[in-house]
Amino acid sequence: MDSSLTTLHPVRRPKAPTLMEVAVVEYPGALRAAGPVLSELAQRCNRTIAGAKSPGGRMLVTRWTLSARGQGMQRIAGAELFGDALPSIVVLPGNEPSWPLAAPDERLLAWLRECHDGGSVLAGCDEGGLLLAGAGVLAGRSVSLPGLHRCPALKMVVPSWLPSERTLVDDGDLLTAAGPEAWKYLSLRLLARVYGQHVMNAAIHQLQLVIPRAELDDLERFSPNFAHGDRCILKAQRWLHGIAARGITLEDICATSTLEPRTLQRRFLKATGMRPIEYCQRLRIAKAQLLLQGGGLVDEVACAVGYSDQSAFRRLFLRIVGMTPARYRRHVAAQRRERVEALPSERGMAAIRSAA
Repeated sequence: MDSSLTTLHPVRRPKAPTLMEVAVVEYPGALRAAGPVLSELAQRCNRTIAGAKSPGGRMLVTRWTLSARGQGMQRIAGAELFGDALPSIVVLPGNEPSWPLAAPDERLLAWLRECHDGGSVLAGCDEGGLLLAGAGVLAGRSVSLPGLHRCPALKMVVPSWLPSERTLVDDGDLLTAAGPEAWKYLSLRLLARVYGQHVMNAAIHQLQLVIPRAELDDLERFSPNFAHGDRCILKAQRWLHGIAARGITLEDICATSTLEPRTLQRRFLKATGMRPIEYCQRLRIAKAQLLLQGGGLVDEVACAVGYSDQSAFRRLFLRIVGMTPARYRRHVAAQRRERVEALPSERGMAAIRSAA
């Protein structure tokens, strides 16, 4: 008998998809609808990914709150799936309009710092972003926050962050959003971070959402992966984002991550999907976009993100963004004018109020 016919080959089972925990923090007064909305979006995307038989990650939304027994933060459900592991992403929604934002509980702030130090991505919407400020994790970062008057405990705080006029700011391991429909844009950005932009765009199409061009640009910007679990690479990423990858070499990244060059290249590619140099280029261009959105001049922005050669900066920006820095700056300025013109004038608002 032909032995090849009787040889049993092991059946290769498909690798189980990575389950990523996204923790919605239910602090006193937090928006009650925030968690269910994000959970419904996640379930929709999980079905999309499953239908396409994609090996990518899956999002599971859990709820966290302060323990009534004074033991700190706890999951309301899902402990059997994740045990003692910290969430991949921690999200703080805005506050219910009818609830005054209470002084932040130090147990919550300490837990947020622990999560951030442990590698979790932190995201805050409206007053949730103010809680991140209270935890002290926003120093030196570009953020989108409401006024500090919304949180009386922060009234006397001197801001150590860089305010942005954008509705949504994704700064790698920190995401903030403020303003009308901020929760919608933050939720969509989280979908892009977990599933990829193609799945986020599919959700936008399925739900027939109308996204203004400015917000769509922010949703589609460079989206690094921080939820890979490699602490050495995470340490390098945090350092790169802190200095916007300016003037660094591969040796510098090796020194920060405590890895040898070949090991760094292999593990960095596995964790982020990019080699270190490509990652740094995209990070610097994403920073340049933020500066141009703030009205920065092209030559000043190029220098600020570490490019002394204007031609090299222009070529790289064109390759990654799809337009030159000067054209991008004009494009953003035109969007800003359109938003201002779309706002009702004071006279028009007075007429509306009198008619009502």
